[in-house]
Amino acid sequence: MESRPWDNGTRVVHAALAVTVLAELSTGLIVSRGTRPQWLLIHSVLGIATTLVIIIDWMWTWARRDFPILFPWNRAGMRIVAREAFEVFLGKLPGSGDRTGLSSFMHGIGLLAVSGMAATGLLMYVEIPGGYGLSLHSTAYAFFTTLATTHLWLSYIVWAYLIGHVVFAALQQVLGHNVLRHFYLGHR
Repeated sequence: MESRPWDNGTRVVHAALAVTVLAELSTGLIVSRGTRPQWLLIHSVLGIATTLVIIIDWMWTWARRDFPILFPWNRAGMRIVAREAFEVFLGKLPGSGDRTGLSSFMHGIGLLAVSGMAATGLLMYVEIPGGYGLSLHSTAYAFFTTLATTHLWLSYIVWAYLIGHVVFAALQQVLGHNVLRHFYLGHR
């Protein structure tokens, strides 16, 4: 199926999501090493900004009625996704852009993963034990630990998604599919 380029609004939201998520993942690597507290503050502020971008992405998806494209979880949609996934193993990369298929399905999975990270991150921010969070209950430690573990595992999924996303986009570009044209504002 021939790909259709995204509209300019989708391009802007995608770029904002890519920049904020990459900044969050990068500062998360620094924070996970137990460095200075200012990095936790930077990570937290970036997390709030990223969460706002994710909310805008969900609203944009809803306004464009793109849920069936990103989440084709019906028989017909999953048939397309399964066929394209099988074709990847045969050396044929799927189309990209504004269409139902493997690439859009993977975008949906990525959006769910970053949304999970945003939700657990915000809850962690509220539940930081030791008097820094909004919740000062002693049970906050156990809840915080569960959130932190979930947040960490979701970060692994998002890293894998991000790396896979870049690798497949580069492969598509190298094989002459010119997917980078989808990023240019004003491109039709």
